[in-house]
Amino acid sequence: YLHLTRERFDDPDGAKYAGAPPLRDAADVERLWNGLRFGDVDTLATDHAPWMLADKLDPAQTAMELRQGVADLETCLPMLFSEGVQTGRLSLEQFVAVTSTNPAKLFGLYPRKGTIAVGSDADLVLWNPKETRRVDGAAMHSRADFSPYDGRNVTGWPVLTISRGEIAAKDGAVLAPLGRGKLLKRGPHRGL
Repeated sequence: YLHLTRERFDDPDGAKYAGAPPLRDAADVERLWNGLRFGDVDTLATDHAPWMLADKLDPAQTAMELRQGVADLETCLPMLFSEGVQTGRLSLEQFVAVTSTNPAKLFGLYPRKGTIAVGSDADLVLWNPKETRRVDGAAMHSRADFSPYDGRNVTGWPVLTISRGEIAAKDGAVLAPLGRGKLLKRGPHRGL
């Protein structure tokens, strides 16, 4: 919703952009950016839907049966960094707030999550702000074989992910063993 507009539906493969809610026009996209910039939008999320392209474009589907959503788990933060921080729409502090601190507070996980402090989990992402990559959904770790951003150049990419003090991913390779995730009990909601 920050990077695509309803004009994508006019593309020959426009069905691959189907989602709920649907894509909006450029003015709405700019309003969302302003909401992030001025603090009216507190966080950013993806409903990652890893459809295969053939499933999204299945000609047997009616408009009511289109498979909703797109794979966005690996591109969500790089796209926000590239289109937000690199363009001056967001500060680095705003980027951290909407992707880490604010979600932790909203879900009652702060200060265990969402901050770098003594007693907090050592969850960190080291970022190369100068690395430019061309998005290639087929090369991502998702089940999906495409990205709605295929072919776009993105500047800024995570190079190391640390979860609870252990390296979970490095240079695009997932190193954490299956089942390493941990269910967290929520604390009270903390206001922003």
